[in-house]
Amino acid sequence: MFENVNNLLLLTVVLAITIIFLFSFKLSRKTINEFTNSSLWNKMLTVDFFKVFLKNIFFILALIFIVIALARPKWGLKQVEAKSLSSDIVVAIDVSKSMLAQDLKPDRLTRAKIIFKDLTERLKGQRIGLIAFAGQAYWQCPLTSDVKAFEMFLSLLDTDTVPFYGTNISAPIDLACESLKKVPSNAKALVIITDGESFDGDLKSSLEEAKESQTKIFCVGIGTEKGEPIPTYENGQFKEYLKDDKGKTVVTKLDSSTLEQIALATGGRYYNMNQDQSLNNLVSVLNKLDKIEGTANIFNNLEDRYYYFLAVSLIFLLLYLFIPATKRQKVGRTEDWEKK
Repeated sequence: MFENVNNLLLLTVVLAITIIFLFSFKLSRKTINEFTNSSLWNKMLTVDFFKVFLKNIFFILALIFIVIALARPKWGLKQVEAKSLSSDIVVAIDVSKSMLAQDLKPDRLTRAKIIFKDLTERLKGQRIGLIAFAGQAYWQCPLTSDVKAFEMFLSLLDTDTVPFYGTNISAPIDLACESLKKVPSNAKALVIITDGESFDGDLKSSLEEAKESQTKIFCVGIGTEKGEPIPTYENGQFKEYLKDDKGKTVVTKLDSSTLEQIALATGGRYYNMNQDQSLNNLVSVLNKLDKIEGTANIFNNLEDRYYYFLAVSLIFLLLYLFIPATKRQKVGRTEDWEKK
C-alpha cells in the first residue's frame, strides 16, 4: 500500500515526458534520414543515437522510481510501542429524574451534556472516563484518550441509563476513587455534575475514602436555587409534574452548599454551570494536572519501503550521468586523414 497515494499522480507527468521524448527522438531520426543517408551521417556525426536513447530511458526510469518513493510504499508489519503522557479525569453525571427540570433550557441533563462535550474538546493530554449515577453509579466509558468515544457515550446518557431511582452522590465517588487509587494525587481528578440533592448513600464515608486516596473532587452545580418542578413523560409526551407521597409537586433546587463542602473536603473546587467563566476556570485547572506515563500500547504498523525505490532511482541516475553520448573514436581514423 501507499501512504501518499496522491503523489502517484506525478506519474502522469513522467508519462507525458516519455511521450514527448519518444516523439522528438523519432522525429529527429526521420529528419536526419531525409537530409542524408545513414552511412554518411554516421561517419560525420560523433553522437551515438542509441546511447542518447538509452540515457534518456534511464533518466525516465529514475523519475518513475522517485515518484513511487514519494508515494511512500509500505509492506510488512512492524510492531511499535507507544507510551503516552496523560492525567486521568473521571466525569460523573447525575442522570436522576431531577435532571429533567427545565430551569436550564432545554433541561438540566441536556445542558450538561452540551457543555461538557465542549469542555472535553478543550482538554489537552488527558484520559477521560464517564460515570452515570442516580440511586447507584455505573461506568459508561472507561478511562480513554479517545475523546470521540467519550462524547459518543456522553450523548447516549438519559434518565433511564441507571435503573435505580434517587440521587446517591457517594456512589460515583466510591467508584472513581477505586479506579484512581493508584494514580498520583496531582495527576487525577473527579468531576461531578449534579444539582447537589443527595438522599442516599454514606457521603461522609465516601469523602473520607476520597481523602485517603488523595482524589480531588471538582463539583459542578446545575440548576437554580429557586428550583423547578420535575416533569414526567409518557410515550414521549408530557404527563404531569412529579408528586411526593402526599400528592404535593416536587420542586428540585440546586444545593450549592453540599457541593461546596464535597469539593473543599477533598481539596477541589466548586463551580456553577450558570457561570461561563466558572467553567473556563475548571478547564484551566484540569489542564494543569500533571501528566504521567500511561500503559504502553503496541501497534502493528506497515514498514516503510520507499528507500528501495530511491536506491534503484539512484542507480538509473548514475547510469544516465556516466554513459557517454558520443561514439568511441578509432585511432586509425586520425592517421588516415594525416596520410591524405
